[in-house]
Amino acid sequence: MHLKSLKNNILIYLLVFTIIPLFLGSSIILYNGYNSEKKNILYNHSQYLKQAKAQITSLLEDIEDKGEYVKKNYSRKKHNLVTGLLHVSKSINTIMILNNDGILTDFSSSTNDRIFIGYDYSNTHFFKALQKGKKSHWTDVYLSWDNYTPSISYSFRIDPNTLAVFIINLRALDDFSDKFKSGDGSSMIRIVDKEGIYISYLEYPEAVYQRKTILNTEVYKKYIKNNKIDEQIIFFDSKKEKNIGVYGLSEKLHWTIIIKEKYDYVFKTYYANLWFIILFTLLLFSISIYFSFRLSKSILRPLDLLSDKMDDIAKGKTIEKIEENHYSELEKLSQNFLLMQKKIALRENENRQKDKQIYDSIKMAQMGEMIGNIAHQWRQPLSVISTAASGMKMQKEYGLLDDAQFEHCCDLIVDSTQFLSETIETFRNFIRDKKEVREVILQEEIESILKIVSASLTNNHITLVNKIDYTHKINLLLSVGELSQVVINIINNAKDILLEKKIKDPLIIISLFEDKRGIILTIEDNAGGVPQEIIGKIFDPYFTTKHQSQGTGLGLHMSYRIVTESLKGDLIVENTKKGAKFFIVLPLK
Repeated sequence: MHLKSLKNNILIYLLVFTIIPLFLGSSIILYNGYNSEKKNILYNHSQYLKQAKAQITSLLEDIEDKGEYVKKNYSRKKHNLVTGLLHVSKSINTIMILNNDGILTDFSSSTNDRIFIGYDYSNTHFFKALQKGKKSHWTDVYLSWDNYTPSISYSFRIDPNTLAVFIINLRALDDFSDKFKSGDGSSMIRIVDKEGIYISYLEYPEAVYQRKTILNTEVYKKYIKNNKIDEQIIFFDSKKEKNIGVYGLSEKLHWTIIIKEKYDYVFKTYYANLWFIILFTLLLFSISIYFSFRLSKSILRPLDLLSDKMDDIAKGKTIEKIEENHYSELEKLSQNFLLMQKKIALRENENRQKDKQIYDSIKMAQMGEMIGNIAHQWRQPLSVISTAASGMKMQKEYGLLDDAQFEHCCDLIVDSTQFLSETIETFRNFIRDKKEVREVILQEEIESILKIVSASLTNNHITLVNKIDYTHKINLLLSVGELSQVVINIINNAKDILLEKKIKDPLIIISLFEDKRGIILTIEDNAGGVPQEIIGKIFDPYFTTKHQSQGTGLGLHMSYRIVTESLKGDLIVENTKKGAKFFIVLPLK
């Protein structure tokens, strides 16, 4: 478990509870200020958009009104009406009168000197539209060939035999746009026709002359294409400058009107306030940090003194007195620590006695298991000795004992006693080596351990599967007796659970290998595994799944302590498809 510093935590909390409110407060102010500024900008731009729509509508309605005037008065005034109307209308460049065959019969123009009486307009779109029965017709915006300005034509019938055509110069839109400028002098209005062609763009007039389209721009792809009408938009223009604005459509001809201002300019005041708030907040941060350190120091200095004394107590030093401090709570804590020191000393003596009793109990249980293993190992050779001796006695009585039979029986007795001697030596080494640290060949030591338990496993019909590789010898410096104690304990636990569950074809599989973690000895059974709800507790002291008469719950706990504390390794258990698998991880060095 990673320990944290109380001193650092108190300081952090002081800083957090002073800085976070400042940070949140300033963030909320800045956020609300930004949103408020955006709302004000949106409101102003929306008003400009309304004015632009109204201006375009007024321009077009004015043309239509003049058309109505021509309808009513042309039959009476003829050419005088055409020339007079042209003089009083700044937006109309040319007025043409056509007969029902599309032939020009009358005209007046302030800019075009290439128009002449008798010219045939019967193939024009506007003439065909009126011939099909339309009362009036607005053409798409086009670039006038005589002065290269965007123009539009409005045509209508005066009577069944006469048509009129007004050619309107849209330069008036530029004059109107010029009235709406941002504080930095840039124009706020752009106008494009329903095909996306620029018809008014004061800052970039070439876009109008060259009939450039808005369809490839960010504002079209991001907003206009997605029908974000009357919503606030933020986009980059052709000069890669960031803009903020709004767009809408004119009512009659569905021209797109874009109201925009440079983003940095309109937020200039906000940025000024932003820097003021940031600097003010930083000042408050500095003051808060300063007083947090001062307050922290005044509180934590007595704690540091107390902590040093507690550290001395933890290291076994006897503390007679702890310096007085000005805080009653800490003074009370100091006295309690002194009292606790005395009680700890008394309890340590009691715990030593209890630990001795516990370890004596474990030792007796292990000795009982050892005697049981000896009994299993000796059962067969003792039976052979008994059979051979009784057989010789019986053959002697009946006169059937010959030299060959006598020598055979003697050989059996000698071999069996030799096995008993080797068994005693194995168990003696096991007990003697319990605390002896020496360099061994690990495979050979494990083989000796397995000899101790093999007879017990065989008598209980449990198959021991040895998967240890003996070709690559592993030399290791360790306490052999302690490793033996751990391995035998785990194998005995596996044997008990296999017998308890009455597993058909019970197995215990042992293997040995090396990887980046170290040397790993695994012991696996096929008893179904450890229940998931207790697998994390099996190394806890006094935890056992056996009846109290069968287990103390200290075997695996002691094994875990031996591996982790004495052998400096790790003991891990996992469930496999077969059962439980223990990993004894030993360090290479």
